[in-house]
Amino acid sequence: MGRNNVNNARASITDECLDPISDEEVIGRVLGGEKDLYEIVMRRYNHRMFRISRSYLHDADEAEEIVQQAYIIAYEHLSAFEGRSQFSTWLTRIVINEALRRQREMQRAVSIDEGVAIGESVEVAMGSCGSGNPAETVLNDELRSILERTVDALPPMYRTVFVMREIEEMSIAETSESLGITQANVKVRLSRAKEMLRQSIDGMYRTAGVYHFDLVRCDRIVAHVLMQIHRTGEDGA
Repeated sequence: MGRNNVNNARASITDECLDPISDEEVIGRVLGGEKDLYEIVMRRYNHRMFRISRSYLHDADEAEEIVQQAYIIAYEHLSAFEGRSQFSTWLTRIVINEALRRQREMQRAVSIDEGVAIGESVEVAMGSCGSGNPAETVLNDELRSILERTVDALPPMYRTVFVMREIEEMSIAETSESLGITQANVKVRLSRAKEMLRQSIDGMYRTAGVYHFDLVRCDRIVAHVLMQIHRTGEDGA
């Protein structure tokens, strides 16, 4: 395919992404031979699938690989999608299954290596959006890092529900279907996750000292007020 044809195809896909074309229509056309249109559903759900994968795995690169693998599996079994649930739900289940599989593999690897070497700590490295203000970028990165660590500390069963409902804004019904739990369980787990996060952040700002107040600032305030008091007294004398 020539460069112009490739560019035209890419432009066409971009236009399709912006149009309210349904997942079902995309799938039908992909199955009909328009394979490049699969990009539409990938771009449509990349953010959600990465975050869900990341809620199971503490490594962004691992989470990304899982999403890629899930898309491949979904594509290979696209003809088996019967439309009894939303395509996004079907895809979410594939991502979850792949993430759980990777979790088991990692746990086995850790178990095998336990007596041989000290495990290396894994650094969470998620990409950040650019900012024109360097100080603002640093602050945003720090805040995001704190939030990620706090969410990471949640037990998996609560963490995934929190990510699905609060971050990805999935409905209770779709979250329930994706995880294979009742809607009542979704509500209970979300409530518990929020309470855990509240307690965690509560303890964090109490011990870390948000809005740091140091001795220099204390002295400055006292000196300023005393100066004003004395000046008022002198004026009134």
